[in-house]
Amino acid sequence: CNTKAKPVINKQEILMNTIEIRNITTSSGNEMEGFCIDGRPLYKYINEWLSENSELLKSISPADDLAICWTNEYDFAGDAKFIEFVLRQNSAITPILSCPEDFDFSCIVIVADVIKQDDKVIWRRIGKVNHSAESFEQEKRRGILYTAAYTDEDRIRYADNIALADVDSPEWCKWIGENWTEELYRRRINYTFPYYQDEKNIEWFAVCNFEFEKQDYHTLVENCYKK
Repeated sequence: CNTKAKPVINKQEILMNTIEIRNITTSSGNEMEGFCIDGRPLYKYINEWLSENSELLKSISPADDLAICWTNEYDFAGDAKFIEFVLRQNSAITPILSCPEDFDFSCIVIVADVIKQDDKVIWRRIGKVNHSAESFEQEKRRGILYTAAYTDEDRIRYADNIALADVDSPEWCKWIGENWTEELYRRRINYTFPYYQDEKNIEWFAVCNFEFEKQDYHTLVENCYKK
């Protein structure tokens, strides 16, 4: 028989990238946690990717001072619930870094184009959110007043009361003041999330195609919420 034997593929020979969160020392001398890809701080990749785009680099500089978005340590619980929602998606343009001063998705937001497959997670591209097309007026209408996203339970609870209120009315202001976590979370998943998924709102600056073991990736995400 002249049939050729098929080569045996050793899984250990199929090398994937590694992703960790480690303590790093920033250029300003601060100690903070940062993403490391293959043992190398992510900010060093960003600086290299943007070495010929001084304007964009300046807009996020210093990149090593950007804070990891994957945490529950936000000023508002609605923001923490939002990032957890994004990380659960199978494929999504996902926030990874933000400016530590505001840390509320209103300032610098660096995102990864994340694709989850059977055995791996791919960061296909890295970019920066362009906030210029955001509308605070539209965002306010994507909270409790956005009935298009209502569940059956929402209709029972809200359809005959707060859903009938007007933006900026005393009734509406009172309700969001008493239910800010729910209001903010609704705005994030109904307005912020779709905004990030729109290609025209992202300034892509790197095609990286990092590939991570799916289980290791999920473990890293889960550990972010145990701190």
